[in-house]
Amino acid sequence: MSKPSSKVPPSGFPEFAVRREAICNFFDPPMASSTFYDLVDKGIIVPLKEPKGFYRLNESLSRLGLREVPHPPGQIAKRTSEDILRLALWMIDSSLFMMPSWYLNGGENCRIEEEHAALLAQMIRADIDALPTYQEKIAAGAGMLHAQADLERIENGTFR
Repeated sequence: MSKPSSKVPPSGFPEFAVRREAICNFFDPPMASSTFYDLVDKGIIVPLKEPKGFYRLNESLSRLGLREVPHPPGQIAKRTSEDILRLALWMIDSSLFMMPSWYLNGGENCRIEEEHAALLAQMIRADIDALPTYQEKIAAGAGMLHAQADLERIENGTFR
C-alpha cells in the first residue's frame, strides 16, 4: 500500500512555513526555545530544508497533538455560522453551553460576531428557555449545531 503524500496534511488545510516563534506561541506561556529544539531533534517539529529557520506549521501541530489551522498565525480567522451559533448558545445559558475558545482571544475583532450572535440568541432564546430540563436544552443546542454544520457542508459541496 502506498504512503499518503506528505504535501497535504490529513485535514486538507494548506501547509505554512513559519519561524520558531509562531509555533512556540501556540502555548501559554510560550514554549521555551530549548524545548522547541528538543522537539525538532525528536522529529516532532518538522523543519524545512529551504529556507533555513522555517518549520512546517500544520504537520508540526499535528505531531504535537494539536488541531491544524486553516490560516497562517496572525491572520484573523473568518468565523463560520457554527462559530456564531456556539457563541449565541453560550449567551443564552453560560452554565450549559461553553464559551467558544476563539471568543476569548478575539478582542475588538469579535465585535461583529458578537452582535450577530446576540441577534441569533434573541431569536432562539425563547425556544431554549421553554424546554423543561437541562438535558433537553443541551440536546436542542447540539441539534442546532449539527444542522448548521450540515448546512455549511451543503454550501461547500462536501455533504454526503
